[in-house]
Amino acid sequence: MKGVVFTEFLEFIEDKFGFDISDEMIENSATSTNGVFTQAGNYPFEDMLSLVQTLSKITNIPLGDLVQAYGEHLFSRLITIYPKPISVYENTFDFVSNVEKVVHPEVKKLYPDSDLPTFEDPVIEGNTLEINYISSKPLMDFAKGLIIGCSKHYNEEIDISYDLIESSPKFKARFTLTKK
Repeated sequence: MKGVVFTEFLEFIEDKFGFDISDEMIENSATSTNGVFTQAGNYPFEDMLSLVQTLSKITNIPLGDLVQAYGEHLFSRLITIYPKPISVYENTFDFVSNVEKVVHPEVKKLYPDSDLPTFEDPVIEGNTLEINYISSKPLMDFAKGLIIGCSKHYNEEIDISYDLIESSPKFKARFTLTKK
C-alpha cells in the first residue's frame, strides 16, 4: 500500500483519538517498519491490517467501522491534495461511475506500482447506482467510506450498501447507492 495511506491514517487516528491512543496502537502493532511510515514509501497491506486490528481492540470499535470512517476522512484529504479529478464531475454518481476512467489512471501515473481495486459495470437507473468492486484486498468498508466522503463533498444524501459476491481469490462486491 502507498505510504500516503499510512501517514494519513496516523494523522486521522491522532485527530480522532489523540496521541496516546495513536502511540499505543503503533506500539502494539506488528508492522514491518515498527510504525514508521513515509508518504513516498510502499508498505505491506498486513501493516495496515495490524494497525487497524490493534486500534479496534484498544477502542472497542468494530474493524469495519474504523476502516469506513478512515475512508471517509481520506476522501476529503485526497481531493485537497489532488483536486483535479473531482472538479470534472457534478455529483456522486458521475464521479463514482467514472473512477476507473479518470481517477485510477491518474493514480497509476503517480504510483505505477499501486494495487488499486477495480470499479466496473456501473448501472444508473433513476436514483440508484450499482457498481462492482473487485480487489485483492477485503477493503469494501474502506471503499464505502470513500463513497460516503464523496457524497458529502457533493452535499448529497445517499444510502450506500454492498453485497459480497466473492471472497476468493479476489474480493468482489456489488455496491448499491441510492439517492434519498
